[in-house]
Amino acid sequence: MNRCYFQRWEESERGWGVRPDGCSLHLDSNFHKRYINEIYTIRQGEMMVPDEYDRITGPILECFVSDSVFDLLKEKTSMRLMEYEMNNLIEMQEIIFKV
Repeated sequence: MNRCYFQRWEESERGWGVRPDGCSLHLDSNFHKRYINEIYTIRQGEMMVPDEYDRITGPILECFVSDSVFDLLKEKTSMRLMEYEMNNLIEMQEIIFKV
């Protein structure tokens, strides 16, 4: 297993409310900061709140991923997983958290 960093996301949609929206994985905390800054920098020029948007929720967590997931992450340095992808990888113990 390979250490990386895990960030939960949620989505807000006008008229529907808030729902879980997967996670992002990052090689290290610097790539996490860069990824988050890129997303939020793009939004700074918006004058109105969009009808639908996503945002981080909760703290960044250290996690461990399988070699196959880590190989993909090394190529991208940060990657986003949909809710069902995240849940499947956790269920299959391809992503684990040490308590």
